[in-house]
Parts: sequence; C-alpha cells; structure tokens
Amino acid sequence: MKISDHESNMQIIKDVSSNFTSTFCGDMFSFALGLMLLHATGMSLSFGLSMIIMPIVTLIGLVPIGNLVDTYKHKQTLMISLAIRIIALFIHAMTIERFVGTGKLIPTVIFLIINYASVNVSNSGYMASVHELVNTNHIQKLNSLSQSAASFASTFSPIVAAALYVLVGFEWFIILQLFAHIIALLILSTMHFHYSKGIQPKSTMIKESQFGKFKVGINYLMAHHFLRYLISVALFLNFIFAVTNVGLPFIVVQHLHLGNVTLGLLNSADALGMLIGNLIISVSPELRRLARILAVTMVTMAMGISGVGFLLLGNPSKLLVQSAGSLMLFAVGMSLAFMNTPFGIYMQKTVPAEIMGRVSSTEMSLNMMSIPLGTVFYSFIFQLFPNGMVFVLSGVVMVSFTFLTMPKFIHMQMPDQDGVVEEGRQ
Repeated sequence: MKISDHESNMQIIKDVSSNFTSTFCGDMFSFALGLMLLHATGMSLSFGLSMIIMPIVTLIGLVPIGNLVDTYKHKQTLMISLAIRIIALFIHAMTIERFVGTGKLIPTVIFLIINYASVNVSNSGYMASVHELVNTNHIQKLNSLSQSAASFASTFSPIVAAALYVLVGFEWFIILQLFAHIIALLILSTMHFHYSKGIQPKSTMIKESQFGKFKVGINYLMAHHFLRYLISVALFLNFIFAVTNVGLPFIVVQHLHLGNVTLGLLNSADALGMLIGNLIISVSPELRRLARILAVTMVTMAMGISGVGFLLLGNPSKLLVQSAGSLMLFAVGMSLAFMNTPFGIYMQKTVPAEIMGRVSSTEMSLNMMSIPLGTVFYSFIFQLFPNGMVFVLSGVVMVSFTFLTMPKFIHMQMPDQDGVVEEGRQ
C-alpha cells in the first residue's frame, strides 16, 4: 500500500518529536552522569567512559544486531529495545546509591553496556524502517529534520544540564530520562509501519547461522562500488575529524590559553552549522547530483579546517579566534550536514529493505572504530607538534583524497523513486 503524503508528514512529526525528546534528555543525562561519576570517583575517566564502552559494544554487536533487525518486524524490535532501555535505567536508578566512590562504576558500566546495545538496535532498526514510515518523496525531509532535531539537542543540552545539575542533582536527571523514554515509547506505539511481503521474517532465515545471514549484507557492500566508496569516505572523515575533537581543546585552551568560553563558541558554531544545513536540506528540492555535492562539501570542510589551522598559527587574539574561527567551523558544520544526510538518504533509497539492518550495522560499526583510531593518532601528533599546522596539513590531505578518488564517481546521482541509481555520462 502506498503511503500518502499526509501520513508521511504525520509520521515525520512523530519521529522528529521523539528524536528530539530522546536526544535532548539523553545528552543531558550523559552529562549529569559524567559529573556524578567525577564527583564520586575523582577520576578523569568519568566523562570518557562512554567513549570506551560504545565502540566495544558496537563491535561485539555487529553481527547479531544486524541480523536481529532484518529478521523481525521493525516496530516490534524498536519497542522491545526501548523497553529494555527503560528497565535498565530503572534498575540503575534503584542500585546506584548502594555503591560509593569508585564502586559506582560497577552498575554504571553494566547499564551503559545494555544502553548502547539497545541504542545500536534502535539506530539500525530506524535506518531499515524508513520506507515503512514515509513515501520516497519524504525520505529527504525525514532525514534532514531528524538530524536537525539531534543537532539542536546536542548544541543546547549541555548548557541546560550544567545549570540544572547544580539546582536539582543527579537523581532528577534519571527521572527526566525515564519520562523521555516513556514518551518516546508512546509515540512509537502510535506510528504505523507499512510492511511489505518482501521483508516479512522467513523461517529459513531464522534457522540460518548468524554469520551466514550477516554475510549477505557484506556481499552486497562488496558488490556495490559507490556505496563502498561512500563508507570509505565516512571512515576517512571520522578519522580526520579527530583533529578538531583533540586539537581544538589542546591548542585553544592548553597551548594558546584562550579560555573555555572560546572553545565553547567554536564547538557551538560547528553544531549550529549542522543544524542550519539540515534545515536547508529539509526545504530544498530533492537532492540529485550526489557525488558532486559530496565533492564540494569535502573541499569546503578541508578549507575550513585548514583556515582554522592558519588562524591558530602564531599568537592570535581571542576575539579573532572567536569570530573568524566560529565562521570557519560554521561552514564545516554546514558541510557535514550536506555530507551525512545525503549519505543516509542514498543508503535508504539503494539498499534493499530486507538487508538494511545488516548493511547499516556494518557501516555504523566501521565508523565507530575509526573514531578512537583518529583520537589516538592526533593525540600523539599534537603532543609532538602543538600548533595549527596539523589542522592545515589535515585539510590538505582531505583535498588530496577528494581529487584522487572522486573523479571515478563524479557522475553518480541519487536513485530515482524506483530505487534505480542513475549515472549521468557526459
């Protein structure tokens, strides 16, 4: 049955509302959890605990999560996953006060393992169910608005969390997160998933081995060169972008002593750029020339990162870094929106629904592994060369990568409404 435009719009409103509520409260809870652990344990690891557990859980769940999403109905899978998250959070709330000092790490680590496993199921399930929620004409709008909601929440939630933590303490953040999950579950229960016969679970698939089922998704990726190239670009960018995650705090705060406010402004400009970029995509005509869009955005990002590097060379004034640096990182954030959202749209229009869970699980796991690798690499580099030239050279590498790899795919376009990839030839 074809999904009407009206129903698609209603589904988008529900999805964006749920996504915003979950992300905003989830980011606030994560911030408060880090503060609570920092006060209880005195360990700098408190805020980095999630970054250690998340990639490990993602890697371990690579095969079973992708298979799970592709085997069972998506609404059922998403609701059970969210219910497990609610139960885990409730148990964590009931037990955390029984531990003191570093002992609080025990229930927290157990909770984070369950939580991130559930989040991975939800993310893969969402990617696989887009065609069941909206028609093809609304995929771009759904993706861009969902990304906008997440960007807005990520930008402002730490500010709100920092103020509330002083007033109400950690316990209220648990209650707030529980209510957010319950609201998201209620919204999800009202959403209509339009299943087609092609994606109903089959007994033969359920009986097949875990690796045998997962191998189908790997074979699909290996057979589609442009999709494989897009994932390679994502891995490369996640690695390179560690230069900002590691380098900005180190250079701006530690090396140039420009203060936390300057760092906060630069990070906010990046997030605001992503928000504005996604809002522009949501009201734009359907994106078609995918490869050319990616090429332009990668060059723009490279120029922005290199520009920040040149700015941080020498001894710049605080006002110059805050103003010019914010403009450059705003452009980088907007470019990221035009990179991430079209990539998601392309996957949802190209990958068959029955294997989307396995393909998206593979893509997310690979991306998750590239982030810590980039963090370790740039942490080592900045210890040896603590200056803006590292940013400049990273931008040069990005431009070189783009010009060396993109010409082969420059004619690739978005699939049409029937899922056929168009390839224009000159």
